[in-house]
Amino acid sequence: MPDIRTVIAVTGEDDRFEPVRLAAIDRARTEHATLILYDVDAQTSPLESPLPTAWSADGTDEEVGDRLGPDELEAAGREPIARQVREARGRGLDAWGWLPSDSGKDALLEYVGRQPGARVLVPDGDPDLDIADLPEAETVPAAAR
Repeated sequence: MPDIRTVIAVTGEDDRFEPVRLAAIDRARTEHATLILYDVDAQTSPLESPLPTAWSADGTDEEVGDRLGPDELEAAGREPIARQVREARGRGLDAWGWLPSDSGKDALLEYVGRQPGARVLVPDGDPDLDIADLPEAETVPAAAR
């Protein structure tokens, strides 16, 4: 099995994915890997992007990198995800957030494909994120609603 350098965890702005996030924190610590919290709640509408675009202001789309720290997450209005990143950093991890413009399976797979040595943790039983058949995916039982 290839080295795991990046652990990506599906998360949201509430605690419904807390078991996934905690499992990812443990996995990233064990593997000495970077943790990326992938916010599936980021897309608010098909007409809006959670991050600056070419239409936002000149040059702002180039300023936003592939990984967002707590300050950038707060600036994007995602305080709950910023708090989750800070919590992971408080546990000694190199932790970041990402706000996809599309919360579906294809966008997640594209993002995972761009990350080095990626392992992705997704909630078990979520039909929108069913990627359990991929070798780089792990499913984690999510919290009961």
